[in-house]
Amino acid sequence: MEGNVRYISEYLRGATKLIIPVYQRNYDWKKENCIRLMDDLVALHKEKKQTHFFGSIVVKPGDYSQEIIIIDGQQRITTISLLILAMKNYMGNNNIIQQTINPHNLNDGFLINSFSSDTDKQKLKSNPRDFDAYKKLYSDPKTHIQTSNITVNYNYFYQQLEKLDITLEELFESINKLQVMVVNLNSPDDDPQLIFESLNSTGVDLTNADKIRNYLLMNEEQSSQLELFSNYWQPIEERTRLRMSAFFKDFLTLKEGRTPVIAKVYEAFVDFYTKLEAKADSTIDVKKDFFKELSEYSIAYQQILQFNTDNRQINEFLKRIEEIKVTVAIPFILAILKDYSDNKIEAKQVILIFNIIESYIARRLITAIPSNSLNKIFSTLYKDLKKHMDKSEGTVSESEIVAYLLLSKSSTGRFPNNQEVEESLKSRNMYNVSPKIRTYVFERLENHGHVENLNIFEGVQNQDYSVEHIMPQTLSEEWKTELGDDYQEIHDLYLNSIGNLTLTGYNSKYSNRSFKEKQNIEKGFKDSHFAFLNRLPAARESWGEAEIIERRNAIIQRALEIWEYPSTSYEPITTNQEMVIFDGTQTFKNNSIKGYTFLNDNYIPIATWKAMMIEVVKTLAEKDVNPLLEFANSNQAGLDLVFYSESHEERVLILPGLFMYVGYSNSTKMRILTELFDLYGIDYEELTVDITTN
Repeated sequence: MEGNVRYISEYLRGATKLIIPVYQRNYDWKKENCIRLMDDLVALHKEKKQTHFFGSIVVKPGDYSQEIIIIDGQQRITTISLLILAMKNYMGNNNIIQQTINPHNLNDGFLINSFSSDTDKQKLKSNPRDFDAYKKLYSDPKTHIQTSNITVNYNYFYQQLEKLDITLEELFESINKLQVMVVNLNSPDDDPQLIFESLNSTGVDLTNADKIRNYLLMNEEQSSQLELFSNYWQPIEERTRLRMSAFFKDFLTLKEGRTPVIAKVYEAFVDFYTKLEAKADSTIDVKKDFFKELSEYSIAYQQILQFNTDNRQINEFLKRIEEIKVTVAIPFILAILKDYSDNKIEAKQVILIFNIIESYIARRLITAIPSNSLNKIFSTLYKDLKKHMDKSEGTVSESEIVAYLLLSKSSTGRFPNNQEVEESLKSRNMYNVSPKIRTYVFERLENHGHVENLNIFEGVQNQDYSVEHIMPQTLSEEWKTELGDDYQEIHDLYLNSIGNLTLTGYNSKYSNRSFKEKQNIEKGFKDSHFAFLNRLPAARESWGEAEIIERRNAIIQRALEIWEYPSTSYEPITTNQEMVIFDGTQTFKNNSIKGYTFLNDNYIPIATWKAMMIEVVKTLAEKDVNPLLEFANSNQAGLDLVFYSESHEERVLILPGLFMYVGYSNSTKMRILTELFDLYGIDYEELTVDITTN
């Protein structure tokens, strides 16, 4: 590796072919970047400065002589090329010839290699997504691709040339003062990926997907890069609608059984792919096989985004999941859809599984159970399903196992039962819940079981439909009379009850009208096409406490039918020797422990959960004691109330200067271990326990 400071115009003049490889991101400089560049160039002339540092450029030799591959700095090189091209075209269109520059020497010196045998003779060969737009700038403006960022910035430069308060020659002199640090990677020991990652670019930040693309393609030969990009990466981008960072997050969650932090998806991917390469047979083309697998998962991901499987019921489920934004379930859904595409699971089973998943999610939304455990549950659900399928040797259906796995969750991961749902729908203020949840509940109550569904999500979004209080928020004298002497108590108790809420298509300005008016106006209750939601309001002569309770109870009954509590006859075959894998949700409330393994396969006999917790924490402290010491020396809540720097009769010594309080219930012990594993980046399944039922 060697570096030297060069004038960028000199570098462009001397280059034969500058290739921006396919793994590089699109040209992303915005208009504000170009404005700053023009301001700097004008200031260089007016302030009579001799040089201006324009950043760094990292390059390496190409596959053929005279080729230069741009590892970093494509934004700067492309922008200067656009400015010079704008100057060349502007001068040609306006017949401008100046003393030191003219359209011909700008073209031949900086833009075109006339001696190239290539069909396209431009010195700058940008990536395929930008090159078409760049080439067209050399031809009739009518053919320019106006939607490209390349064209947008070119147009800005062209328009500014008419407004400059310095001459084009003076502008060119300023371009000649721009200096860059050119770093040449010309040694076999130079690792372009490591150097690229260490650069502190002042341009547009790379996304996780940009970094992953660079990581996978950078060290490949040009022909291989183009093949992998064209055949795999670009189609994957199109299928995922460029949501590549989210796609990789969900893919890694599925593969690793834990959810990476979105800001650390790249690091998690490198760790995953490094382990994949290490395990692979040396005779296999690991990268190509990996791209094929990614491509297959991207097809399932496209189905999630576009609800376009070959099954209507599956598509409707995917649409509803999108509406309520339950992204935490996507890794599991992704795996099931891929199995479905691979003919490993029948449509009937997929529908049954998704019905269970939807009931689980909906019941939790209705009962307002905190969602913090769902990441852990859905990240491991597919792995758990496959383990049980393997053990049962195909004698049990997938849906039976999924039901068993979710029904076995406890605490904040539990599957709410009928009583919990009923109590919540009786007492909860359903008007002030999240609008997307409220719309979802009404959509299911109305559309469940219908062959042709009403477009309720779109109707609410477009304000064609609105959530309406049947008994209004503000009581008129007529309403007070209708409700009777206890009108205030009835209003306070039932205003926001689900029994008093409905969907209507009439103008919300009528919301305070009397019950009879609401029944009979255009699109009122009697004219409503919401067959279930407005059946009782259309049929009753008056509206008060009895009617609200009657309708609430009807809604509860329908809800329990829609979001059915599953049953399963499946019970896993267990032996006394079988170890239970920790998944971050178990409390082991009614179990005794006989032994455990942690971070390896060494079985450690143990008599109590307390002793197990102490030994596990000691192992963590040996790995890195600093996080625990930070808690011990802090006065905040949470884990700071577990660890201390001073001894006490209720505290146990972990390491010198570090003590832990252990007088907790089993469920709290497990929660603390879960938090510690998250802190240390340790998979929950690294802990397995040997238990007996009390």
